[in-house]
Amino acid sequence: MIRFISRRSIGTTMQAASMASPMSSNSDIDSSSVRKIGKALETYLKHSKQNIAMMEKHRSEFETGKRHLAKMMSLDIHELDQKAIDRAIEYLFPSGLTDPNARPVMRPPDEILPRFQRFEFDEEGRPEGSRFFTLNPKIYGLLSEIGMKTQSVMKFYDEHVGSRNVNKNDLDVANLSGSQWITHEKMKKKLHEKFSNEMYAQILIAFENLAQLQGSSIEHKFLMEYREPLTASTGSKLFGPSIPTVQICAETNRRYAEVVTHCKDTRTTVRVFDAGKGKFNIDGIDLHDFRHLQSREILLAPFIVSSTLGRFDVNATSVSISAETPEAPNRIQKTSIGGQSSLPRAVRHGTSLCIAALNPECTEKLRLSGLLTLDPRKKERSKVNQPGARAKWIWKRR
Repeated sequence: MIRFISRRSIGTTMQAASMASPMSSNSDIDSSSVRKIGKALETYLKHSKQNIAMMEKHRSEFETGKRHLAKMMSLDIHELDQKAIDRAIEYLFPSGLTDPNARPVMRPPDEILPRFQRFEFDEEGRPEGSRFFTLNPKIYGLLSEIGMKTQSVMKFYDEHVGSRNVNKNDLDVANLSGSQWITHEKMKKKLHEKFSNEMYAQILIAFENLAQLQGSSIEHKFLMEYREPLTASTGSKLFGPSIPTVQICAETNRRYAEVVTHCKDTRTTVRVFDAGKGKFNIDGIDLHDFRHLQSREILLAPFIVSSTLGRFDVNATSVSISAETPEAPNRIQKTSIGGQSSLPRAVRHGTSLCIAALNPECTEKLRLSGLLTLDPRKKERSKVNQPGARAKWIWKRR
């Protein structure tokens, strides 16, 4: 049989289909968006559970290693703090590497592993904040804050440009001289979020736009939160301790500088006072009490180079580094402080740094003379089944 359909029925059918198609497309869009949002939440919850499991595993391994370390060093587990752990690791795994980041460490996983970015949810299980689904809520929040502050600065300037009731300095451009924007890596650590270089460039453009506006000085504190001094990014030219800050003695009202340094097994705390008479007090010993001429020359070298003989007084105390390191229970603790050259060399380094702090004009002379550079060399420990550090037993046929 052949069924005949009239044109009117065909038109009615087409009209109904056309009216139904927008509703079906909207429902498809809504379902796809809901599906995407649900997948984002599902991925976040999955990564969060994995991070919690990983951190619990590493924490348990750290506690187990801490118990084994306390047993190896014959120490009480309750007395084994982080400082004692660092000393034990330095004793068990001696390393000649001068970079602290290259040496073996044993620290809690919360201090070493990267922090997982967590979000807060309300009572109904929905994420707090409208920027959760941007995947970079703090970055977009910062851009939004910069935009609102830009509008407030422009409004403030337009309202008070001809007024006498406002401070004129508030209508000037923010003074940002001597500083620069923090780097990409530092901004990641500050915001605890990862973002691309393009996003970092957009943030800098927004900051520059805000900083160049008339009246941006009212947001000077906000701008300086994301800036750093120029000297902070150049790094120190010295290897070892940096030049200390100058302080004022409350009793004598004299300027002084104090620094802690070391040479071989000797750690010294050196304090140099300005307006002195050239006196030395090194563990209660004066300059003339050093019998060897080489020791005296080492101690006087910073004053000769900087032409400051008789201007400063030096007080220094020293301890043995190995005496503070936990040893085996059947091993005798070392009590010697330093030899004929290690103690004067440690005091010389600390004195040079303090002179550079008290008299900055002599810094370049001391640096070119090598007196501001730390000597990282140490006595190499003896090895097991060997008579010394490098020496081997003499092989004999019979």
